[in-house]
Amino acid sequence: MSEKPPPAVVSIPVPLRLFAAPPTAPEPGKPPVLLAMHGFAMTALPMLGLAKQFTPPAFLIVSIQGPQSAFAPGTTFTDKKVGFHFGVSPDAEDNRAVHRPAVAAAIAWAVGRGGDPARVSLAGFSHPCSFNYRLALDPPHGHPFRTVVAICGGLPGEWKDAEPAGTPFSRATPVLHVSTNQDEWYGPEMIAPYRSRLAARFASAEHLLFDGPHRAPSASFEAIREFLGKHG
Repeated sequence: MSEKPPPAVVSIPVPLRLFAAPPTAPEPGKPPVLLAMHGFAMTALPMLGLAKQFTPPAFLIVSIQGPQSAFAPGTTFTDKKVGFHFGVSPDAEDNRAVHRPAVAAAIAWAVGRGGDPARVSLAGFSHPCSFNYRLALDPPHGHPFRTVVAICGGLPGEWKDAEPAGTPFSRATPVLHVSTNQDEWYGPEMIAPYRSRLAARFASAEHLLFDGPHRAPSASFEAIREFLGKHG
């Protein structure tokens, strides 16, 4: 059998859809920005609804719809359910090449509408959590992220076997990771080392555990809101 030829790789533009909620209680100056990212095969509007529940009222919230699409679980030939994501390629560089410019474009869009470029936080559910943590080591806008909030997600795979120091950017960013005790994707053994691995790279790391399956636990929203209000 002949060897498979290497592919030619070129970049193409894709649409990026953003859904925003302005501050409901504006404060003087430019508002802090929260970029909210949904899980695999989900959409941006439900994530925007969740973010409104755990974000302080002074924030400009921008929910990013993943620029790649897939049929969602439960789809049928007659009832097609489409969801979105930020990359599931086995080549991690492909995924990073999608996620990083998506976040950069969303920051630029938010800043163009009055958001503070020095006060941008990331919040993700499931699929984009590891992407967000990795991005916080080298933010695309040249400022440390004010916070990173991860809900029912993972850490970058390469962080399993080593505990390298963070970067000047990440060491200025506190993080909050929310897990649930019945998560079918991120079980107790997997999440046990999360706090130590995060603390090795970030300014501070909190890891909170709540009851429930792989869902954003409403019991966590007050803690997230307080965290964002304190650091964002």
